[in-house]
Amino acid sequence: MRIQESRAVLGTGTELGRIMDKELFLHFLDLEVKRACRYQNFLCLLVVKLQQSSKGNGEDDDEICREIVGNLLKVEMRESDIHASFGSNQLVILLPYADKGAGNVAKARLENSLNHYEFKEMGYEVNVQQVCFPMDGTCTKDLLVRMLTIETN
Repeated sequence: MRIQESRAVLGTGTELGRIMDKELFLHFLDLEVKRACRYQNFLCLLVVKLQQSSKGNGEDDDEICREIVGNLLKVEMRESDIHASFGSNQLVILLPYADKGAGNVAKARLENSLNHYEFKEMGYEVNVQQVCFPMDGTCTKDLLVRMLTIETN
């Protein structure tokens, strides 16, 4: 899908209200981890990284890519999922009550949707990785360490 078409379909950056900042996300993550421990539930984090692979048009392409990915997350993910921005080129989605299998389904659906956009033409590559509780960590700190050190393909 052409970038201009996608902006018309998904909306503009002014609609990114559901994507929270890092500090608020960390608060919700800690609450969800405590809830998962108490009730023996699962949760997953999807980490979406925008990596610049070649020179594009600079900040314009950077902003457009973030805008498209952010709006796509709002369309593709559940209403109960929590979205956050971790730096300028990393978004994180918290999937409460999602085990590794449900996280894989959400990850595959998101990757499939991302394949319809021409990020490579803009000089960017979008990678989606998954971190799960309790497999990748049993406390908030362990999950954050795993999330921040995750390798991209």
